Amino acid sequence: MDHRNHICKRLMEQLQMLKFSFKQGQSLNFMAGTSEKEIVDYLERMMGGPDNASEDLHAFIQRLGS
Repeated sequence: MDHRNHICKRLMEQLQMLKFSFKQGQSLNFMAGTSEKEIVDYLERMMGGPDNASEDLHAFIQRLGS
C-alpha cells in the first residue's frame, strides 16, 4: 500500500508553481490589494460601477448586506 502521496494532482501542481516562484526570488504579499481604495474599487466593479457605490466604505458594505 502506497502512503507517500495523499495530495491531489492539482494541489501538487500549484505547490510546485509556488516553490518555483520562491526559487526565482518572488514572495507572497498577503497585504497586496487590501488598501481601502482598492477594496472600494473592487466593490464598485462588483456592483456595476461607481454610480452604485457609496463614498463611505462602511455604508457601502452595509448596503451590500441588505
